[in-house]
Amino acid sequence: MTSQLSHTDLHYTITPSDPKGHLFEVTLTIPQPEQPVQTVCLPNWIPGSYLIRDFSKHLIGLTVETLE
Repeated sequence: MTSQLSHTDLHYTITPSDPKGHLFEVTLTIPQPEQPVQTVCLPNWIPGSYLIRDFSKHLIGLTVETLE
């Protein structure tokens, strides 16, 4: 079963933690997540590029938490 999320269902906050070092803190809030599990993934392709990229290698300190 697949659900469709519109872009308005996701809330991002981007805070520069070290702009000179190109480090930013990104918070993603999903107001009504799927239950009991929410799957989130990073793309490995961007429009206009023929290269497969590994964006996850640039993640530092990934945490996940619930508001309940």
